[in-house]
Amino acid sequence: MSTHSLSDNETRFLMELFQKTRGMTTGSTSMYEVGSGLGLEKDTARQMAENLMSEGLVEIRSLSGGIAVTDDGIEAAKRLGAGEGDNADAKARLTEGPILDGPGREAVEALIAFLKTQAGGLQLPYDPLAELMADLRTVDAQLASPRPKTAVVRSCFESVRTILASAGKTIETGKVNRLLGDG
Repeated sequence: MSTHSLSDNETRFLMELFQKTRGMTTGSTSMYEVGSGLGLEKDTARQMAENLMSEGLVEIRSLSGGIAVTDDGIEAAKRLGAGEGDNADAKARLTEGPILDGPGREAVEALIAFLKTQAGGLQLPYDPLAELMADLRTVDAQLASPRPKTAVVRSCFESVRTILASAGKTIETGKVNRLLGDG
């Protein structure tokens, strides 16, 4: 199964399920609870779960809507950046040095990729979404530099954190907090 065929909402749903089950096939949770965490209505959450079931990424555990991630789902979520927050984010933070170091650069690149996959489904109003995208483009511009400036990257991520926190996006905000050394 190629994760390239997943919609933004399906990707977000899989990532949220991965988070709620701690990336283990033995864990299960309500599809409606997963959807609620993403701001989805019950019917939409059910549809997302069904779509992911048809791809073999999710399996039903109970008639009341209990679902679990499959081994294929875990692999797909990890390819999309899940789990990196649990290990890489915990180790790699922005340093106080003027130039991004190797581990910091890798952590920034991983977080940027994750946030870009999530951005379309965050359901942000236009202005905060435009601000988020501008901040991500600024970080991309710094990463293109042979000497990316830590202060610029930090400032952008502080702005991103404010946008995500005010929108109630706890998973994304937590990843940014860890990068900034606040989580």
